[in-house]
Amino acid sequence: MPALSLVDDFCLLTLDDATGGFCPLPGQGHDLGLAAAVLLELCRQGRIDVRHDCISIGDVSPLGDSVVDSVLAQIASATELEPPECWLGRIGGGGGWAARPTLDRLVRLGIVEHMPDGLYFHAPAIERSRRYPGDTLDAGVDEVGTRVMRTLLCGEEPETRDVTLIHLADACGVFDCILDARQREEARRSIQQLDSPHPLCEEVARLVAASIPAPLRESAACKPIPDVPGLPFVGNGIGLAGELRPYLDKLHREHGPICRIRIPGKNIVVLSGKEGVDFAQQHAQTHMRNDVAFAPMCRAAQSDRLIIAGSGHDHIKLRRVVHEVIAGMDMEASLPAMLGIARDEIARWHGMKSVSLYAAMQRLSIMQVGHVAFGRSVSEHVDSIRHWNDALIISMRGDRPDFMVERRVRKSRPHVQRLFAEMQAERRPLVGTQRTRYLIDDLLEAHWRQPEFITEDDLVAAGIYPFFQSSDQIACTLGLALMFLLADDDLLRRCRAEADAALSSDGYAAGGLNGLELIRAVSAETLRIHAQAPIMQRTARISFEFEGHLVPAGQQMWVAGAVVHGDTDFYRDPEKFDPDRHLPPRRESQAPGADASFGVGAHACLGRQYSEDAMALNLAAILRYAELDRFPLQDRGIRLTSYPLIRPHRKCRIRVTGLRDVDDAPLVG
Repeated sequence: MPALSLVDDFCLLTLDDATGGFCPLPGQGHDLGLAAAVLLELCRQGRIDVRHDCISIGDVSPLGDSVVDSVLAQIASATELEPPECWLGRIGGGGGWAARPTLDRLVRLGIVEHMPDGLYFHAPAIERSRRYPGDTLDAGVDEVGTRVMRTLLCGEEPETRDVTLIHLADACGVFDCILDARQREEARRSIQQLDSPHPLCEEVARLVAASIPAPLRESAACKPIPDVPGLPFVGNGIGLAGELRPYLDKLHREHGPICRIRIPGKNIVVLSGKEGVDFAQQHAQTHMRNDVAFAPMCRAAQSDRLIIAGSGHDHIKLRRVVHEVIAGMDMEASLPAMLGIARDEIARWHGMKSVSLYAAMQRLSIMQVGHVAFGRSVSEHVDSIRHWNDALIISMRGDRPDFMVERRVRKSRPHVQRLFAEMQAERRPLVGTQRTRYLIDDLLEAHWRQPEFITEDDLVAAGIYPFFQSSDQIACTLGLALMFLLADDDLLRRCRAEADAALSSDGYAAGGLNGLELIRAVSAETLRIHAQAPIMQRTARISFEFEGHLVPAGQQMWVAGAVVHGDTDFYRDPEKFDPDRHLPPRRESQAPGADASFGVGAHACLGRQYSEDAMALNLAAILRYAELDRFPLQDRGIRLTSYPLIRPHRKCRIRVTGLRDVDDAPLVG
């Protein structure tokens, strides 16, 4: 074939670099569009003749494209003439069967890039040049999206092939999906100036309209999203002031899996419960985006590529790089050093009258990340890392004036940047040569291999991610877990016996982390009750229907996954702290959709395994090597603070009254 086919063009035009898949077209728009593109290509090449009442064969010579030729063979072997509607239904009813071989062909041509997890994106060279490379069928030709947009938005005269493609894309709802309202109106005027559409395009438009569910064809047919009653001016802000999960549970009980809340300056649609989790798992990539909600955090960090804050092809690739780095960390090799740091901190607590529970756990977690990820002590930078992380969280919340946020950022940013510069200076000369590798070594090597993708700014953004995670989720869960343990003598005794069996007196793990099942269950139960990520902030990428309600594109959303943690369909007596629910034979949290502790969908936490291991190790070390006094005022409940995130209150303190089985040898630091 002398050029890319209409099937190639349709796939490329609908390929969404934000998700690695195709644009979410209405109804059966994509399947019918591909089927019509095949028939239109055969018609354009003179192989078939398309009339309103039938499709007839003209030339049976193959064109050298497996997708197009297979349909040509079907039409040639048909015993009677059939109308276009029948062939569109027959070809398009296979769930987009033509998409995969077409994309694989475009991969071989260097136009599309295929990722190991099954996602497809425009190749970087095509993204940059907007032209097809010199060794492809359309060498030197502008890529299809550029040609189409120049026709629709700039009034350029299109080629005949592009006229057909534009009419087909319009019939399938492509432009409604990829253009904003102003651009759609402009495109509509341009399309009206083109030649009349092919009869196949008119038939596709009719079939697509018939395949769209009624609630999405007419928004008036959708049920209104329930509004949560609130106070004048503040809306539902008072209910959101404390711990979120109990309030979200209440909303789910009273209003179901979808409702609308209001806070000053915002109205937010909340998707919650199992329904919300299932929807996010299936449609987060195509229906939701998170870069809008995290934009203030990116501005504060002076980076648009924070690992928790991006969307699109570029962000997916960055997550994959960071995930490979984190997955490659040797936790077992780090156990002795992490235990040594824990014992040093326990000894330090013993020399103090009392310690703030959250601050102590935060310092411990940050110190360990400094060693595991960067191979060095960060003790002199702990306060700067704390302040930096809090500044980023406050910037994301958006409930403080910009000048207050910027003041916090300006105070802590130079210290964090200096720390990372020091770590780079130490490790950069060793790239590719050292036997002991840390997270920074893999990041630097990724930067060395792909400097145009992993830039200097990206190194800082990826480097602060482990500190961000440890500073809150690990530290808070450890502190709350200790409070639960110190309030339950029997559970404390059981966990201490497990810690004693797993850790030896000289500070090294006898059996690694494999024997800490109950202690892991305590951490998991703490996260179930006091979820550190009770919501995921998102923005609707497109309009979509959820449980009979229409969520419009651009709507701010919360996916309240933590509501499933109180669902009686998953958990027996969910308000009770019961670690045994995570152990055999119950294993209540193992049911599909029952656990949202680390997020769900495309932006689930990359560091989950490290977090779970670090929490188990530290909780075991504290129980093994420290004698703790009972948490004071335990009968009055656990005191929490909700700003900037849910944490043990600063007045929650512990006292180490003695050290268990610790000899006089210097502790490993």
